[in-house]
Amino acid sequence: MSAVGRSSLFVNARVHLPGAKSRATVLSHNVEYIATRQGADRAPTPDDERRAELSERMGIAGYVAMRPGSTALFDQDGAVSLAEARRRLAAADGALSTWVISVRREEAGDLRLGDKVEWQRFLRRELQPALAEAMGVPESSVRWVAAEHENAAASKHVHVIAYTCDGSFDRLMSPVRLAAARRALTDSALEPAVRAAMAERDLARKQAVDAVRRIDPSEISVELPPDGRVSYEHLRRWHPSVASGVEAELRRLGECNSKVSESLSRYEAAVARCADLKGLEGDARARYVDGAAREMESRRANALLRAIAPDRTKGPRPRPAPSLPPSDGPARRRTAARRLASEARACLGDGGVSRTARSLERGRVPEMDLSRCPGFKALGRAITPEIARGMLSAALRAAEEDGGASTGDEAERAARVVGNALLAGLSAAGSGNPGVVTSVVSRELVKGMIM
Repeated sequence: MSAVGRSSLFVNARVHLPGAKSRATVLSHNVEYIATRQGADRAPTPDDERRAELSERMGIAGYVAMRPGSTALFDQDGAVSLAEARRRLAAADGALSTWVISVRREEAGDLRLGDKVEWQRFLRRELQPALAEAMGVPESSVRWVAAEHENAAASKHVHVIAYTCDGSFDRLMSPVRLAAARRALTDSALEPAVRAAMAERDLARKQAVDAVRRIDPSEISVELPPDGRVSYEHLRRWHPSVASGVEAELRRLGECNSKVSESLSRYEAAVARCADLKGLEGDARARYVDGAAREMESRRANALLRAIAPDRTKGPRPRPAPSLPPSDGPARRRTAARRLASEARACLGDGGVSRTARSLERGRVPEMDLSRCPGFKALGRAITPEIARGMLSAALRAAEEDGGASTGDEAERAARVVGNALLAGLSAAGSGNPGVVTSVVSRELVKGMIM
């Protein structure tokens, strides 16, 4: 790859304000110049041919594009005739801006701007947001027409005329916005070079580490601790004097081993190249370069340590078997009570609470059934329907005595009391004695009524 860099892409822009003589010149001369000058590439591109075919299919909607090959002009959507370009520019309100974007001919291939196809794809992908940034308008308002020229011996370039469809661009471009637009175009154009430079950096890093790893252990003089991890970061934290010795040994090996020093130099040059292509300057560049140097130092130090102590590694520690949750206890009882309370409330429902409360006011025991609740089914025959109705009656009466509570609060408390009673009955059901179950349930109901 040639030495492409931040100066490889040249972007020049001018603004032609409404009423200015230069704006009239763009309409009368510039657009014809970029469309018909010798060297303007009229060759049809595959992209334009596909777009033209699509536009012909859309002809029923009133849109027909210029046939590729008959014009050098193109825009975001396809080929544009000279007459159509003049019509659009004449109808445009506001200011016009003219742009010339060029690259050195010997660098055009590396930047993937070597022919009309690549220029079209670059402009259609990157130009709209850059123009919007420079002009200070939304991307949806930006329109442009361009042509690629091959008439310069030293460069390849495109001419662009930009405007807005709503006339919102009617002023000069601020230097800050113009610089941001240029930076965005440059970053996009240099993206292939940045990827190549980063791949070169990664390869140089691997070669630098391999050069240290291949050193004969007998040539390395580093005294390691008798036990513990063989890791540069571990040594820096717990044995800083040993880590300093490793760093000194790396410097010594670099002075006496040409492969070690050359591989490190290639890596440092690749890092500097990446920083240049990224456009980093000042503190940002220093942080990037220093971070890469620290990473390389750590990788090479670990490679050196592995060369002299390759087998001091411990196998994975066995993981302790997970402890099983307790079969009983306050937490499990609370969880079971919440589950049973939810079941009871689902069986009762808010309407059931109201009906049962009215039955109790008349002195009647409500006919309620909990047989649909899974928690009640688990009690089996130990709790009879009469016991279940008694449980509900007592629970609801306790809720009724809680004066001032809303219907929702009554249902919540009733469900909670019934849930606790069911849980107690479930624990006592194993005895098989309904009397015991009744006693336990009654005790829980009384507790709920009191609380």
